[in-house]
Amino acid sequence: MKINITRLGLRKKSAEVKTTVGVIEKAQNLQIQLLKSDAVDFTNDDPLAVLETQKKMVQGLLQFMIDIFKLSDKEVEKIKSTLDFTDFQNFMAYVLFRFQGMSDEDWETVTKQQTEGSADPKESN
Repeated sequence: MKINITRLGLRKKSAEVKTTVGVIEKAQNLQIQLLKSDAVDFTNDDPLAVLETQKKMVQGLLQFMIDIFKLSDKEVEKIKSTLDFTDFQNFMAYVLFRFQGMSDEDWETVTKQQTEGSADPKESN
């Protein structure tokens, strides 16, 4: 499967990822970890537990990226120092949805619909 990685700011524009059983398993484990982190109540839970959960989530996302894209230490450092957290999360959502069978075109349609749906209603008047 070819995945567009231009958002990472690396020289490579895309990466070929073989969707082996092991890679799919890693993607599923990451999704389970993300769903568990969604259960954390960031306003009422222990602040230390919240921070540890967030850190574990970021580390899991980064490790998944390193594993499937075979990133070098230099590439990882570049991503860490240039990509903001929202862009990082959006990119990882794109990658995980691609593993679930979504095409680049489907992803663009979904994100366009979300952007239009979240537009300020006052602007359309």
